Amino acid sequence: MVDKTNIKAGCWRLALSLLCLSCLAVACASPSAPMSHSQNATTFHNSISTQADPFIVLYNGVYYLTGTSTGGSIEIEHSSRLESAGENATTIWSPSADQPQYQVWSPSMFLLDYKGQQHWFIYFTVSADNTNEAHRIYVLQSEGTDPLGPYTFRGQLGGTDDATAIDASLLHIHNKLYMMYVLEKGTNATYIVPMSDALTVSGQPQLLINPDQPWEMGGNAHSHYPVAEGPEALYHDGKTFIVYSGSDTGNYNYCLGLLSYNGTGDPLQQSSWTKTGPVFQYSRANGVFGPGRASFTTSPDGKEDWMVYHAKDTDDFTYDGRTTRVQQFTWNADGTPNFGVPLSLKTALTPPSGEK
Repeated sequence: MVDKTNIKAGCWRLALSLLCLSCLAVACASPSAPMSHSQNATTFHNSISTQADPFIVLYNGVYYLTGTSTGGSIEIEHSSRLESAGENATTIWSPSADQPQYQVWSPSMFLLDYKGQQHWFIYFTVSADNTNEAHRIYVLQSEGTDPLGPYTFRGQLGGTDDATAIDASLLHIHNKLYMMYVLEKGTNATYIVPMSDALTVSGQPQLLINPDQPWEMGGNAHSHYPVAEGPEALYHDGKTFIVYSGSDTGNYNYCLGLLSYNGTGDPLQQSSWTKTGPVFQYSRANGVFGPGRASFTTSPDGKEDWMVYHAKDTDDFTYDGRTTRVQQFTWNADGTPNFGVPLSLKTALTPPSGEK
């Protein structure tokens, strides 16, 4: 005779096994699991690049990301998706034997009219002899309008021959072009000067941001060297802002400060701007330290504003371990940016709207 009890038991064991396999498959497909930066990802996690001092532009539907890398060259990383911008790198300049080669820092890139044509210009810092005293601002110019070049090395920025300068960036205001950069004169202070064209500054630089606040001088951190560096322009709803970094880069409390333009004054005068800060600072709860060096972009459809910045995972005094992170930001009722707090690397982020 057939033992019906054993048959029933075997059926129950088979059903239970099938149920376990089904649950395992569902768990593996769960959207809460970390996802790579792929075309099909519904979420992603920071960091997106290993570069420090990130600078980003969105051009013809592609994000181009550059910054300070470790190879002594300038690279542009690029992708049609912000969360994947760090996955494809093109080296657009490496120094030749007769060019300055040390401390290649902090490139920024802008599409500008020059002699009746548009070109990309990349402004960056290099030291000729590997000392801080030899820091100067140099320029690359693209052949056409492709952000990936090819580029021509145009030498030192005209009009800055004697300036020990770093962190060059541009400001457009009242249909005029200005260069912002940092002079190292016992402090890292931000200066501003008009530009006669993309390759030449004109006039004397004027002090714009004097690092005179406790949060610009390290507070209770390791280094108390006064710093107001890495200025970047931010425009919104007819208003103009300058976002910059305060305190020593190695400090855990490296942070962002804000200048707000009054709308009518001379941009070269400090009295035309209002300083506030810090407006974005470390979060011990989220494990994010030294957030700074922000630049700004939008979603492909233009409906969201995104900040790109570097930060590190330790509160130790160190310049190592800075990586590029991104997060969306909003605007306060008075029109100023609201950057919120730096998000944990464990936070799942939704890619910018309009990405394909």
